[in-house]
Amino acid sequence: MKLALVVRTDLGMGRGKIAAQVAHAAVAATLASLGGPACYSWLEDGQPKVVLKATSAEHLQDLAGQARRAGLPVELVRDAGRTQVQAGTVTCCAIGPAEAAQIDVVTADLALL
Repeated sequence: MKLALVVRTDLGMGRGKIAAQVAHAAVAATLASLGGPACYSWLEDGQPKVVLKATSAEHLQDLAGQARRAGLPVELVRDAGRTQVQAGTVTCCAIGPAEAAQIDVVTADLALL
């Protein structure tokens, strides 16, 4: 089990901004999966996470679409626009929690952040 967090690298976000966006995605994914068997298994496994790079909005949307078509849960994060990026900008997404092998089908070619 794992949760993949995919962050756009083309926005020039600072480390703190990236951390906040990844946290938004992780919380959204957890809340969306609460009560389901995948969530419980992921929690019992220690909540494994991996943070990966997407090169653009199109790349991130393509990955999210691939994940949805594969039956994986996806949560997209749109920024509120209070600091470094414009309101509504899609900054990252969470894929999972789900079986690691299922997530890897979509994310195996992505670089670690």
